[in-house]
Amino acid sequence: MTAMIVAGVISLLGLCARLVYKAARDRAEVRRAEVTQQGLSERVRSLPPGSRLSERSSDRFVEISVGGADPYAER
Repeated sequence: MTAMIVAGVISLLGLCARLVYKAARDRAEVRRAEVTQQGLSERVRSLPPGSRLSERSSDRFVEISVGGADPYAER
């Protein structure tokens, strides 16, 4: 009987540890995205009008025109 209780407690602790790890990992991923976006915004702010910024990483591609007309705007 005691062994079953100990096994249940250990299983519950393992589940809690996995949930905490997943939450920390997800939060770190969100924070990395925030830092990346902040860095991109700071670089764009420092560019003169008419400039273009292209950035490619393994999972995304960003191209920004600074101070130019929006090619996707409805006319």
